[in-house]
Amino acid sequence: MKEEMEEEMKEEMEEEMEEEMEEEMEEEMEEEMEEEMEEEMEEETEEETEEETEEEMEEEMEEEMEEVVEEIKEKVA
Repeated sequence: MKEEMEEEMKEEMEEEMEEEMEEEMEEEMEEEMEEEMEEEMEEETEEETEEETEEEMEEEMEEEMEEVVEEIKEKVA
């Protein structure tokens, strides 16, 4: 009888350990996925910001060129 109890206890312990391991693995996987998603979002945001900055600089250059052209026209006139 005692042996049966011990065997049951062992089995239960093993099952619990397995479950815990599985849960931990799942949690780790989820965390990794979340981190990857966050990194991708950050990268995309950085890329968008860079693109916006480039566009803004191009627009500013165009505006400055237009101003210079206007000044030249005024001087010539």
